[in-house]
Amino acid sequence: MIKKQQIVILVGIIFFVLINNYICAQVETIKLALFDTPYNEMPLNVPLLSEYEKNYLAGVEAAAQVAKAANINIVYKPFFYGAGPLDVLSEISKVQEWQPDLIIGPGASDQFLLLKNYIFNTMVLSSYASDISLTTLPKNFYSVNLPDVQVSSLLSQYIHQQYPQKNIYVITQIDSKECVDASDLFINSYHKISPATKITQNKLILDNVSSIDSKKLMTGHEQDIVVIFNFTYYGYSVLIRHIAASFPKSNLIFFSNQDDWNDKGTDRPRKNDNLLYQSYRIGPVIFDSNDLDYKEFENAYYKLYHQEPVDSVSFMLYLTVMSVVKALIQFPPPETYQGMREKILYSYTQALKYDPTWFRLKYYAIYQLTPQGEVLITKFAV
Repeated sequence: MIKKQQIVILVGIIFFVLINNYICAQVETIKLALFDTPYNEMPLNVPLLSEYEKNYLAGVEAAAQVAKAANINIVYKPFFYGAGPLDVLSEISKVQEWQPDLIIGPGASDQFLLLKNYIFNTMVLSSYASDISLTTLPKNFYSVNLPDVQVSSLLSQYIHQQYPQKNIYVITQIDSKECVDASDLFINSYHKISPATKITQNKLILDNVSSIDSKKLMTGHEQDIVVIFNFTYYGYSVLIRHIAASFPKSNLIFFSNQDDWNDKGTDRPRKNDNLLYQSYRIGPVIFDSNDLDYKEFENAYYKLYHQEPVDSVSFMLYLTVMSVVKALIQFPPPETYQGMREKILYSYTQALKYDPTWFRLKYYAIYQLTPQGEVLITKFAV
């Protein structure tokens, strides 16, 4: 009797080990390099930088949580670089030495474009890059963000619709290729809609906003619609406050094409709107309760942090990671593919053949800044 029990126990142990080994064999690991910088979005302010990094990584953690259900284990390592436009280059060798299966970042188009000369056989994804030159990149580069050419078209249509009789004053950050490219796209798009509209462009270096003579900058343009193409939404906010301080009674109207990484826009009406100016931006609809991807993200985020997500950067990083997970599931690579890097390249290439706008958000909106936060003014499909 004892021997029979021992045999049963032994068989049970062997079965458990075999099943466990089988399950473990099915779990695949993705080595993910997060190759980006918080300095593009925020000033040298430690609390704000820490908040940005925390919410950036929270999106990756949420994606890793969801990926487990598909037997995919995500191991990530941040490679955050400095504020200089070429600081990204100093980290490339470190990323290459780690030999990731997947790279996410940079968010800035200028820096994303630089990587084409260094990264060849690894999928490189960006959550925010949008410059028109991205179309010239090799097939292993892709951004889940809407290209500037489409954003510029949407923005020009909205402004002309709302202010058909107004002149346009474009302020462009000259030391950023993506800002110059985006402003040119906007001007061309607006001229197609309204050839008779007067459009004036002023190209500036915007690294020291406090030194800018606002009255000189705005002379003759106080009644124009001011469209600013600069590197970050934070920088845009600082600039318009600086300009508006010199025109407290003019009710200047500003527009930006920049995403705001840390504001949860809402369509609830606001009261006590007593800003000295009007500020609008165009950006994706992030917190959409009707979107299945967002619902999945929200559930995973809540399980991890026991609160609802509040910053859009978390969802954008989640979306970027999940675009790979879903590609692997929907377009599984042949069994002959052994390495995860090769599997991702195959599956993502197939996903883009199936849908060239793979995992890009389908709705954009115009948001207005109020003292209490942002308000969603209007939404349109893209």
